[in-house]
Amino acid sequence: MGVPSISVFVRHNPSCKYRDDETWRRCNCRKHLRWTHNGKQFRQSAKTRSWQQAEDEKRRLETQFAGNGAPIVEETRTIEQVLQTFITAKQTEGCTNSVIRKLRFQLGMFQRFMAERSKFFPREITATDVIEFRATWTWESGLTKQKAQQNLRSFLRMSCRENLPDLLAALKTIRLAKTDIARLEPQPFSEAELTRLLAQVPKTFSDPVKVARLTTVIHFMVSTGLAIRDTVQLERSHIADGWLRIRRQKTSRPVEQKLDVGLYQELMTVANDNPKYIFWNGTSQPASATGLWQKYLRRVMGKAGLLIKGNISHRFRDTAVDFWLGAGCSVVEIAAMLGDTVPIVEKHYRKLLSARMKERLAKVPTRTWGK
Repeated sequence: MGVPSISVFVRHNPSCKYRDDETWRRCNCRKHLRWTHNGKQFRQSAKTRSWQQAEDEKRRLETQFAGNGAPIVEETRTIEQVLQTFITAKQTEGCTNSVIRKLRFQLGMFQRFMAERSKFFPREITATDVIEFRATWTWESGLTKQKAQQNLRSFLRMSCRENLPDLLAALKTIRLAKTDIARLEPQPFSEAELTRLLAQVPKTFSDPVKVARLTTVIHFMVSTGLAIRDTVQLERSHIADGWLRIRRQKTSRPVEQKLDVGLYQELMTVANDNPKYIFWNGTSQPASATGLWQKYLRRVMGKAGLLIKGNISHRFRDTAVDFWLGAGCSVVEIAAMLGDTVPIVEKHYRKLLSARMKERLAKVPTRTWGK
């Protein structure tokens, strides 16, 4: 089999004035190699901006091909193509629409970032690229950056081969700032704050139906600690016998709780006309319906002077846990009611656990030594 004919060409930067001429030798844009084998075209970076060095790499490859009798078959799928496969894989794994949207947004940013550097193939990605891409992130939340890096690392594991160790080594752990750590601490409502919040609902909205339903949403989430997405899509069958039994949408873990009789009656009273759901009409997009209820809660909390930016409905979950701990429930029981694992409850609510333990220890009888 003959040695393929290899040519050098230039992938110009968008700002290069010679960008229309891929054979221009004297610009500082990246040089690449191209050849055809068995009717299929192959391309790879020459890993240089010098035309002369690209010619040297061309001769090296030609010598290697002559010795092997066939060209080295490089990955020919682009970053954009591999990204689409990655997204498809996540969809078939059962990831939610919100997760898929984040993956498309974050990894789409990376694909465009690499394209602006005239890099279109996974093998062209370098440690410098991923570090400088991470430097473009402007999100205030360190947790958001951690999640974005986790997604990027997952994509790189699927798309890259020989350069993967260097890429993963370059993406060191992102440390949370003190503000991030403080924001992640549980923020339960006090009883006085709950009273103020509930009193604000009829002051904020005039529609009696909306007032009744929003009040019930608050009662339900404070009582059960259920996430907002599970609350909005609560089905009548989930509470049919006065027990709450569902599987969380986020983790698919079971939740099981006995409902207060008054709360159960309240839920059935405010239930809409949909034969399946309590709060959702079943026709709008679940994410849109959840966002609408979040909007209502944000407005009421703001009017009541209780709004914490970035922490809306999760405060009700924190409030439920704080109540259960005060009532003497064990971590195992709380994990079952929340649909979480014991380690997750211990990790996220360690501050509340410590405070409640201190309260209980203060009530333990102490030995006295009278004179």
